[in-house]
Parts: sequence; structure tokens; C-alpha cells
Amino acid sequence: MKQTFYVSVNQGSRVELFTEKTDPQLIQYEVEIDEKEIEDFRMLIEKFRDKDIEPQQIFSRPFNEPASDREKQELKYDTRHLYELIYENGTEKTRRELEELQKQNSGA
Repeated sequence: MKQTFYVSVNQGSRVELFTEKTDPQLIQYEVEIDEKEIEDFRMLIEKFRDKDIEPQQIFSRPFNEPASDREKQELKYDTRHLYELIYENGTEKTRRELEELQKQNSGA
């Protein structure tokens, strides 16, 4: 059975899943998802949490560019996957918002 959730996408890699709208200052996308899809979102959100940059990471490998490039690619892939999941499971309003965002980003 599908349930309504709100995916909050904030600065950096902060992504959260809520059962109701929270802070109106946050970007929140409404999705209709079942138990399996809830788990898919939670697993992906966990990947974003794992990628949060900690100050000690900066000092432990400040010049390790290959690792940094790999992490950027992974973050880019995960971000794309997140927005695909939001779009696939989004309400009509959510889909329109994402389509508009894509138009703005492509310069159309």
C-alpha cells in the first residue's frame, strides 16, 4: 500500500525522508511509495549520510585527488539516482517541479 512521504533535499548531501511536511524553508518533494520503495529511499539516504564531509577527512587526505574525484563521481551518480526515484514516485506536482528545475538547469 502506497503512503505519502516527503523527501527533503538540503544543502550539500543532507537528504531526509519525512511522513509529513516540515520546515517550509526546506525543499520537500512529495512522493507516493510502498514499503519496498521506502527501503530504497532509506538505503540511498544512508549513502548520502556516509558521504557527509567531516573535517578530519579533509586533513587526512588533502591532496588525494583520485579519491576525491571518485567520491565526486559517486555523489553525482547517487544524486541523479535520488532525483530519478523522486520523479518516478512523485506526485503530479512533484514531477512538474522537477521538470521545471531540469529546464532551468539546461538553460531552456
